[in-house]
Amino acid sequence: METKLKTAKINFGVESAETIFNAIIHGETTQTALYGFINRVGTNKRNTSKALELLKDHKLRLKQNARASRTVRTTLNPYSAELAKGRDVMDIIQPVLSAWRLHYAKQGIGLMNDQVLILKMVEAAAALKKLTGEKVPDMATAG
Repeated sequence: METKLKTAKINFGVESAETIFNAIIHGETTQTALYGFINRVGTNKRNTSKALELLKDHKLRLKQNARASRTVRTTLNPYSAELAKGRDVMDIIQPVLSAWRLHYAKQGIGLMNDQVLILKMVEAAAALKKLTGEKVPDMATAG
């Protein structure tokens, strides 16, 4: 019976950290294989160290994204239930629109619900642009 040696899918000794990172992320190799290489060779070359650092950062981003996703779902949960019951979005946001209208009225600015809604969308687009660095298509922003 002939034994075939399993060929390496990536040469950790010569590939760049980014190539190693991408290979692990896309399933071409594993982090376990990278650790095996490091332990077998007995060295922690710059590219393998950097790849491990990239993986650590990637896992942290995934964890932060999952946490943010849970926060959004938790915030929306009661409203999603209302929407599922057939309640109109405008009925749900009416108390907030009324509060903003009152706030602006105290400043001497009379606005209709639609104007308040557009104003808040413009402010939200500006906040999103600040977060992402990208302009929201077809949406003018303040400032």
